[in-house]
Amino acid sequence: MQVILEKKINWFISYVYFYIFMLPWNFFKSQVAITSLILLVWAFIKYKKALFVKTKELSKFLPITLLFLFFLYSFISVLWSDPIIRGFNHVLNFEKYYFIFVPVLLVSLDKNKAIIGLKVLLLSFAFYSIYSILIYLGFFNSGEYGFQPGNPTGHLRYLIVSQYMVIAFFSSLFVLYYSDNKIEKLLFLLVSVLSFITLFINNSRTAQLSFIAILLILTIVFFKKNIFKIKNLALISLVILGVVYFLTQGNRFERYKLSYIEMKKAINENIYDGSFGLRLYLTKTGFEIFSKNILFGTGPKDNRKILMDIAREDPYYRGAKDEKDLLNHFHSEQMDTLTAYGLVGYSLLFFSIVFLIYKLRKQPLFYYLSLIVFLTLFINSFANKTLSVKPLNYVYIIFFILFAIIAYNLEKNEKEKIENNS
Repeated sequence: MQVILEKKINWFISYVYFYIFMLPWNFFKSQVAITSLILLVWAFIKYKKALFVKTKELSKFLPITLLFLFFLYSFISVLWSDPIIRGFNHVLNFEKYYFIFVPVLLVSLDKNKAIIGLKVLLLSFAFYSIYSILIYLGFFNSGEYGFQPGNPTGHLRYLIVSQYMVIAFFSSLFVLYYSDNKIEKLLFLLVSVLSFITLFINNSRTAQLSFIAILLILTIVFFKKNIFKIKNLALISLVILGVVYFLTQGNRFERYKLSYIEMKKAINENIYDGSFGLRLYLTKTGFEIFSKNILFGTGPKDNRKILMDIAREDPYYRGAKDEKDLLNHFHSEQMDTLTAYGLVGYSLLFFSIVFLIYKLRKQPLFYYLSLIVFLTLFINSFANKTLSVKPLNYVYIIFFILFAIIAYNLEKNEKEKIENNS
């Protein structure tokens, strides 16, 4: 790592990496609050006015501009929440720490440091995968905290852990492929193997299906005309065999059969049973809510209240109807964002990501890494929470900012070269 190789250690940057490494784990409730406060105070002491000036400069970069506009819009949209304070508290609950770590990362990291930050996140996922595998092997066992060999998610929810592992597997393979360092190649080969195992010993159908979808997409995009080379076919076949092996262990494949049965019941009989059936019901109801609030949405939190009101009276809703047990979210970040913020808010967020990936298109490693991260976010968002579950939301925003720093510096260097040659 660059920090270690420097003659004089930059303790602040070391702390930034420590902050990035620890964030995905969410060890205790106040972890993000305490570590973010230290980050902010230290940054103010170190950078003073530069913190505002550099953030202002980078905010003119289109992907960051659109992301900032989405944050702004999410707060403006509370004006049509009822009551306003409920919508405001909902947005603040998920976004308040963005206003601490986003400016600090923008001002303190350049392209090279941001690349290290990406690798630090992947290593953090790798350590969590070791932790999960140890639970699977029976080294930890606690029903109270979710330490169960049958679903070894650890202290985080499996919808979070499984998304980490999808990102870690594919990203590590690309870091390995483009690296010239033998030790780094071996390290990220290990990360990819560990994350693959962890993904398939946990019980997340959505993440596993997103893994398969991303595998197909990358096979088409990356291999293109070289897909039929023996080496490439062998690698793809090995991954597919691994997927089949793990899905046939512990009756995991039965869960996919159950989803198919639930889907048939929903389509043919209007019966929305089970986990998959309930998701279909929530999506159908979400479209009804969205159709009445297409442009600007209902406002944050109001969308969930409307969902609960509909479910309470709907005979086709198969979930618990007691007030305390009513499902108060859509089980889909896509639907949650569309209903709360409408096409205006959804478009700001969606195109901030699209333009960021586009800006990285000339740099294969970062292009593929960004594609992996945001495909994972996009696909999982259809059937799970992503940006409204902590610490997963923080992790995705940090990925966005690290990629944005890299893209901004690449574009800036390109412009300087053109100006110098003209």
